[in-house]
Amino acid sequence: MLGLPPKALLREIGRKYPQAWQQFKLFRAGKGNNLPDWPDWCYVPMAAGYAILSQGLDNPHLYELRLSPAVMTAAATWRVSQGVYRFDADLYNSLVSQPMDDKLPCDALFRLPEWCVYIETIGASYLGKLIDGFLAHLEHDANDGRAELRFVFLCSDGSMVQLPLHLGDWTIEEGLDRMQREAARQAEKQGITYPAEGIGTELAPYVVPFLQLILYLCAENADMPQVRHPNTRVRMSGQVDVPREPRFWSVGERIGAAIRQYRNQEGLSRPGKTQGTHASPRPHIRRAHWHHFWTGSRDGERKLVLRWLPPIPVGIDDNEGPAVIHKVK
Repeated sequence: MLGLPPKALLREIGRKYPQAWQQFKLFRAGKGNNLPDWPDWCYVPMAAGYAILSQGLDNPHLYELRLSPAVMTAAATWRVSQGVYRFDADLYNSLVSQPMDDKLPCDALFRLPEWCVYIETIGASYLGKLIDGFLAHLEHDANDGRAELRFVFLCSDGSMVQLPLHLGDWTIEEGLDRMQREAARQAEKQGITYPAEGIGTELAPYVVPFLQLILYLCAENADMPQVRHPNTRVRMSGQVDVPREPRFWSVGERIGAAIRQYRNQEGLSRPGKTQGTHASPRPHIRRAHWHHFWTGSRDGERKLVLRWLPPIPVGIDDNEGPAVIHKVK
């Protein structure tokens, strides 16, 4: 596993902070006991990473470190499940090239298959830097209780870039703008000038492709093995069974094969069809998109169901195309 970036990150942290994993475990064990409680969808808040690095002292410069509180917390969260998600190339390209709706379906993100996932990327870059993949996990802010989706991009040159996205009933641009305003507020406390507006429009195009991959893992009809969420394996003491090696999950093998076969038929006319006075529409693939809806009574618990509708063949002989298999619950 020498070449797997998140595994190398665990080794780096283990060498520099030998007690870190035990300390993170103690934070988790304190959840709702000697520490305030937090939602089950968060393994530990980033406040744990800050406390471990600062040793209880106020030190705003910790956020500038390579192994910052954000990176430490993401690594500790990934360590308890070590899931590596490898997308079929055609499904991957379909997802990263599709547009995002105006509002982010935040409720779906709370059904990540694991507390933290590592998604391998294919020829991707973030802000001009080539990346091998990225860690993604949910954060519960210890100060005001807000929910965030946090990225840590693992670059091919060994560097890392972290990015938080504030979650709520708003657009991706607004979530990034809220993040920027909070960063500016924290910087002002330290006497640092930081721009408070404008980052959302600039960063959203870079973030959307990666967000599409995360959302697919949360979709009800995702073409992937069933992953047992580690929430079910946490003992009362807070102890979590940590796997010895990463677990690799193939995503989209069946739907990727279907997409390839459909695309191979582009440009073919339906056999047996006579031409009328008007030309038939050129066979093509309709762009993939998301479909989501709410289930449950209005007065009770409601759930947002997210489904991904793959590229749909239009004007292609239905008898020639492969069947697309979906999970049925």
